[in-house]
Amino acid sequence: MTDINNLYADLSRYYDHFCAGVDYAQQCDFAERAFKAFAESVVPENAGWEYLDLACGTGPHLYLMQQKGFRCSGLDNSAPMLELAQRRCPQAELLLCDLAEFEYERQFDLISCFLYSIHYSHPLTALNETLRRAYRALKPGGIFIFDLVDKNGIRNSDGVVTQAESDEGNLRFQSGWKYRGHGEVLDLHLSIELDSAAGKKQWKDHHVMTATTINDVKSSLIQAGFDVTVLEHDYSSLREWDGASFNAIVVAVRR
Repeated sequence: MTDINNLYADLSRYYDHFCAGVDYAQQCDFAERAFKAFAESVVPENAGWEYLDLACGTGPHLYLMQQKGFRCSGLDNSAPMLELAQRRCPQAELLLCDLAEFEYERQFDLISCFLYSIHYSHPLTALNETLRRAYRALKPGGIFIFDLVDKNGIRNSDGVVTQAESDEGNLRFQSGWKYRGHGEVLDLHLSIELDSAAGKKQWKDHHVMTATTINDVKSSLIQAGFDVTVLEHDYSSLREWDGASFNAIVVAVRR
């Protein structure tokens, strides 16, 4: 049985299985290092830092950053994901919201958006609005960290395949980006296959994401008021981007 365009209605309970290979701890260690290296004006550690994770999913970054002394908040546009995030991190303040629509009365020391989720802000006007909102949501001297892929580096392959075992059976997850060679549309194709005693079930989904370049995003951040440093997509170090690779981590400081 195949369920088309209903993947995220059911994905939440499988999500952590597919992300078992993601080194969330390394990403959070990187975020803490970058925060201490780049943030210009932050409160002392014992006063508690305010952290916001955009597209927080089931909350693994929230959980780990909380262990580092941050007061954690997160937002996502999936209610089932947020429900799991709340179980994982009960003290976190969570918001059901689109990336380009979030707004808080208070400000944050650190905002992150990992796993290329910034591209979910579509179209380009929405992505630029997300960047502006991140600027407004930061304290002066606070930083915004996210990763992104340059559209010129999309290989249009079948993507990555991950397999995992769950209580329900064997799971196979496949995801792949496609870029049409022009414009601002980046197509993300997702599928899940569940092979259980009850038979096989398959979900398929297609998400329209924003195709852009690293330099264009850097320019948009500068226009929003940020000081911008682009780093290589390497969570083990803080290395400046060489200008040639197609994956990068951006550290943007609110002036």
